[in-house]
Amino acid sequence: MVPAIGCTEPIAVSLCVAKATEVLGELPEHIKVSLSANILKNAMGVGIPGTKMVGLPIAIALGASIGRSEYGLQVLKDLTPEAVEVGKKYISEKRIEIALKENIEDMLYIEARCTKGSNKALAIIRGNHTNFSYISKNGETIYSESGKTEKGKGGCEDIALTFSMVYELSTTAPLEDIRFILEAAELNRKASELSAQGNYGHNVAKTVTGKYGKQILGETMLSNMMSYTAAACDARMDGAMIPVMSNSGSGNQGITATLPVLS
Repeated sequence: MVPAIGCTEPIAVSLCVAKATEVLGELPEHIKVSLSANILKNAMGVGIPGTKMVGLPIAIALGASIGRSEYGLQVLKDLTPEAVEVGKKYISEKRIEIALKENIEDMLYIEARCTKGSNKALAIIRGNHTNFSYISKNGETIYSESGKTEKGKGGCEDIALTFSMVYELSTTAPLEDIRFILEAAELNRKASELSAQGNYGHNVAKTVTGKYGKQILGETMLSNMMSYTAAACDARMDGAMIPVMSNSGSGNQGITATLPVLS
């Protein structure tokens, strides 16, 4: 569970580009990003925070120009209107190349190659949205993750989760170990409340509580849960500049695990 601004797939691409740019040490003349099919699909049509734009090109341009890898999935939190204009210019100059990475099993794979003159930097994220598995400059390895991930799962073993395991954890875990859940509640609640103040994305939340939504779903606890949860997702998917607490690499999953309880 980590805070994230924007949808995790394009933001993870921004993060990878930011790291490669930092290793290069200067703004790249050209950036080539190679992605697994799942990342490419999920990142194509979602809003990029603070830009009123969708898709990968602006996420890549901003990752290079103002992204800071130390921020993790909040890599673009220093965004300004001026930076957006710089990003648009970078795109118009055709400095960005986006490709499908062939012959990989990873569901989550991001490769960013940044070049300036004869200097080259490479950063690879695989397995999860913040896991750098390889970093190099001018062909010299700076970091290489030991071992191989198994089909993009980061080498983690599956856990046969049961209700009794969840119940035992919730009733016996020290409060300090699970206090982060309160932070998740606060972040995701603010995203829902922000959405209620405007119009974001497809306005799913307002459709549920609108005239026709009430005719179909009624005014029930369930419809209230749906609306409150969908509101935060509406804002996030449309690129609202507000963090949410992601869960297992997904902001919408983190929202859905939190807001039905709070509503």
